[in-house]
Amino acid sequence: MPKNKRHKYERVKHLTNVTFSLFGKSRPPCSYPWYAPRYAGMKKVLELGCGKGEYSLAFAAADPRSLCVGIDSKSHRICVGAEKAIARGLDNVHFLRTRIEHIREFFMEQTIHEIWLTFPDPHPKKRAVKCRLSAAPFIDTYAHLLIPGGTVYLKTDSDLLYNYTRESVEQWGGQVLTASENIHGTDDSTPGARDIVSAFESAARLQGTTIKYLAFTLN
Repeated sequence: MPKNKRHKYERVKHLTNVTFSLFGKSRPPCSYPWYAPRYAGMKKVLELGCGKGEYSLAFAAADPRSLCVGIDSKSHRICVGAEKAIARGLDNVHFLRTRIEHIREFFMEQTIHEIWLTFPDPHPKKRAVKCRLSAAPFIDTYAHLLIPGGTVYLKTDSDLLYNYTRESVEQWGGQVLTASENIHGTDDSTPGARDIVSAFESAARLQGTTIKYLAFTLN
């Protein structure tokens, strides 16, 4: 393991804005930091597979009335975002290290306003379809967590995942609000649609890949 990565694994353990899932230990969702009294009434946004939390940091900085939670299974990635949040004085962003399959354990029903899927693994092999973040079991979870009228957003460079998600949402009974095969070729002003560009997205665009975008509701 690279030395820098090892250091991040150690540093992240001491960051006050990071929560870890602990195997075999559970607690009521209402006991987690994002449900503390000081966050009552705030818009709650989840970034799934957040990596270094580029979207979570941008949303938190742009809107102090929003509480953003970046979720990823990789501690060394979360460490980068969490340290930046502290350095920038952003107390309305938290990070959770867990697998996305387990997020129901950490959030109460109908308390999330937005869920962002920012360049998730498209899992192109047929045997891995169930791992796509827009497969039916994940959509069930999003519907459970979202407030009525809450929205899920997808940004991806994968045609396969973009088309699969449209079909999956429609089959589930959700409603696609916005669909673009090239979000940077539109004038969509939804915060995060065009104005936040991650390092991964920048690299994809430099290679000539168009960025696909979906917004959909489930209840």
